[in-house]
Amino acid sequence: MSGRGEIFLGDLVRALAALRPADRATAGAVCELLGLAGPPAPRGARDVPRSAAAHPRAVPGTGTGAGARGAGDRPTGPAGGDAGAARRTASPADADRPTPPVPAAAPAFSLTVTERGGPGPAGRPSLPEPLSAAGQLSALSYEPPWTPGWARGVMFAVVSTPVESTRVDQRVLMRKVSRHQAVRSVPRLRRPSTRQGVQLLIDHGPGMAPFTEDRDWLRSLVGGVAGRERVETLRFRGSPARGVVGTDPLAPQPHRPPTPGTPVVLVSDLGLLRPPFAGAAVAAAAEWTRFVDSVRHAGCPVVCLTPYPAERHPAPLRQRVTLIPFDRGLSVTVARRARKAGP
Repeated sequence: MSGRGEIFLGDLVRALAALRPADRATAGAVCELLGLAGPPAPRGARDVPRSAAAHPRAVPGTGTGAGARGAGDRPTGPAGGDAGAARRTASPADADRPTPPVPAAAPAFSLTVTERGGPGPAGRPSLPEPLSAAGQLSALSYEPPWTPGWARGVMFAVVSTPVESTRVDQRVLMRKVSRHQAVRSVPRLRRPSTRQGVQLLIDHGPGMAPFTEDRDWLRSLVGGVAGRERVETLRFRGSPARGVVGTDPLAPQPHRPPTPGTPVVLVSDLGLLRPPFAGAAVAAAAEWTRFVDSVRHAGCPVVCLTPYPAERHPAPLRQRVTLIPFDRGLSVTVARRARKAGP
């Protein structure tokens, strides 16, 4: 053993990975330098005397080699020696001497370098290219809080209010006539509509920081369903009772309820998530309850789009606000039912 210690297959792998040889010849040279490219030892190498191993026999037609000797072939002596030395090594006196052990040859390893696609030279192994910034963004595609195929229907159920249509409610009319009641006005069927508009209040507090993309997606969806000219978008921190911001972020103003009958849609967790060191920046449930009562007193229904299930919110808020969670399993039927039941 040399002073550098044994060399294993892992050393060869690390050397090839660091040098990145371009062809098989270079890779074979690296193996020879590490002593791992020698031919495999013959099966009977341990039983052959050193003298016989040092003087291979001649093979007819191929020159000196280790193959079988044909009939009539004569052994050849060592290069640069005399024939007497060869005869002495094969004398009967040497047959009784113990044969010294012959060291086994180093195991042979086969290395195959294949061509792979890539910008590198031909025959050189190439690693996959890292994803670019655009590729990383496309790999992590955004998933909206609602199923895209149902999103418009769910949002319409949230922002719509029942209004009278031009169709006559024949059932109500026949009931009044059969009971001999006076018909002072023709009853009309009611249908959901967005012509009342929407007041959209978006929470920009610390509790809603993880849902920035959801806020933007819901804001765009409300404008696409109700009409951008009918949506009043306001932002706030803590609660809208502390002030709201419209188009000018440097000009806060007190919150004013919209026209009676106009739905007020909140995008907020209603203070449910309290990050560390948030302190008074997060409004308590009592503050939210007072704000909702003031809006309902103005004749406006309140709907909240919340990241959490409805049952996680305090009971006073569940009794006053229609809670619509961020849930991809939410269907249009469930949203209509929750909106119709109301608080």
